[in-house]
Amino acid sequence: MVIFKQGGDDLKDAIKSYFTNLLIKLNGKINEWLNKGKSNGEMTAEDDTVVNFFKMILIKVLNRVFMECSFDVVSESAVADPLKKAVKDLQKNCYKIGGYMLGGSDTKQNISECWAVLIDKRNGLHEYISGDRLCITSAVGDDIKDAYMIWSATKRNGKVYLLCRQHTLDADGTLTIRFFIGDEQAHELNVDVPEWESFLYGIDDEGIRRRKIKVIKNADNIGFGRYKSPVMCLDGSVYGKPLNNGCGKIEREIQTILKQIKHEFESGERRIFADRSIAKDFDENGKAKHAYKLDEYIYLMQPTMSANGSQQLAVEFSPEFRGSELYNHLVKALEHYQNLMGVSELITCEKSGNNATAYEIKSNNIDNLSLADRIKQAIRTGNEETLKADALYYGVRSDLYTYDETWKDIYEDEQQTLSNNILLYDKGGISQADLIKYWNPTFDDKKVEEKKAEINGEKEQKTNRSIEDMLGQ
Repeated sequence: MVIFKQGGDDLKDAIKSYFTNLLIKLNGKINEWLNKGKSNGEMTAEDDTVVNFFKMILIKVLNRVFMECSFDVVSESAVADPLKKAVKDLQKNCYKIGGYMLGGSDTKQNISECWAVLIDKRNGLHEYISGDRLCITSAVGDDIKDAYMIWSATKRNGKVYLLCRQHTLDADGTLTIRFFIGDEQAHELNVDVPEWESFLYGIDDEGIRRRKIKVIKNADNIGFGRYKSPVMCLDGSVYGKPLNNGCGKIEREIQTILKQIKHEFESGERRIFADRSIAKDFDENGKAKHAYKLDEYIYLMQPTMSANGSQQLAVEFSPEFRGSELYNHLVKALEHYQNLMGVSELITCEKSGNNATAYEIKSNNIDNLSLADRIKQAIRTGNEETLKADALYYGVRSDLYTYDETWKDIYEDEQQTLSNNILLYDKGGISQADLIKYWNPTFDDKKVEEKKAEINGEKEQKTNRSIEDMLGQ
């Protein structure tokens, strides 16, 4: 698999050209509608040409969402065991999924989503496709019916070749998956690329080399999981949008402020203007080697006289630095930036949480909590779709497994929650099984009963010992 960053901008440009020309070739109104819209110049999480405040915010958002999360498949059937491996791969790559889903892409529509495709059935591993490597060409609502992915890319003799993968789900529920080689003009090519042989060809029962086409009947899924960004989008785009959707203008303003700060530091440096007579860096003809500048802050000057008539050998110039003014300007811009994204105080913080209760902290972070809930829902939907697609390849029926997940509430006061649960239990509001299930959310009914028996057994032993002690036995 080619790592696209190693290929440079020419491979990325080739992928853009391919999708543009593909849509022109298909030339259908539905395709034009699906792929309408444009970016407002927002930066992406991958942008390393400037100070990337967007990436800073995105990392903090993902940290809050994925801290101590757990994804599981619950099943009593051994047939579903491969899905348990697959779901662990999703958990292992949750930051990548979240980054692709919210981090934007270098595409015309600023596509921000992640697609997960099973690539290793033995180990349950997936390929994760970012927004710049995918294209929807037919859909009904959010249900994709036809889509293309760029699986790999290579450059030979100055020409770029793309390994493309197409998924098509027809009205009868037949899923067709095929690989082919394309070029920037979206032509399908009949060329040999040795490292892609296994994707394109296989040997049939008669020993004949044939093109691979995978066909699955009665499919209820497009064959991959889709993680679509939950960020609000009002332009009707079928694609997910990045967390910083609509923030292009304020991002450019922030970069302008940073340039002003840099200029202020440079122009605010102390400078010394020294008389030529004290300069030592002259050539054999008595001429200064470095014209009128000896180093970074010492300059030569013509002889000058002070107010009392004496000759000045050096004059120091130290301009006033507007540090606090520029800092406040930057902080205000960053606050506006975060507000546009629907978050608060992730990279700026003025409110103190000292002595605040968990409820008060929660109330002050309602924007961040709301966003986290929407992201968790998008991840849940994506995980369920991915497992449904994986089940197609493994041949696992949907009634043989259930998906389960747990999320850490960073604002939860666990001691208070425990006290509340015990009070409810004492008042008869919840059962012992409810308590066990709350603190062990991945337990099925069988494990809950086992834990219940273990706890009650220990309680009985302690009671018996205390009675024996009281009786002096």
